[in-house]
Amino acid sequence: MIVETVYNGRDNTIDLLLKDENGVADLSSVTRMDLVVPGGWSVSDSNPSSFPIQWAGTGQQGKVILRLGDEYLPVGTYTASLVVFDPSNPDGIVWGKIGLIIE
Repeated sequence: MIVETVYNGRDNTIDLLLKDENGVADLSSVTRMDLVVPGGWSVSDSNPSSFPIQWAGTGQQGKVILRLGDEYLPVGTYTASLVVFDPSNPDGIVWGKIGLIIE
């Protein structure tokens, strides 16, 4: 699990490269992504070319950019799950976990 720091009120990003059994993931059919802390908060995005979660127009297939500083998340240390939705997976697939330090 990777651990990243989010600075509230700042423009820092977390850049991820999603991979599957075929290599770099094809995200062209993705309809939504959620970043979820169980029992806590979540961030959701259904527009692939905007923030806080961006996965289209980033110049590289499989690339996801999280810009969470403008979300003003609760300060603390969390384990978040990245959940990816598409027409074949309407309940979402947990792609992985990310350790987050929110400052």
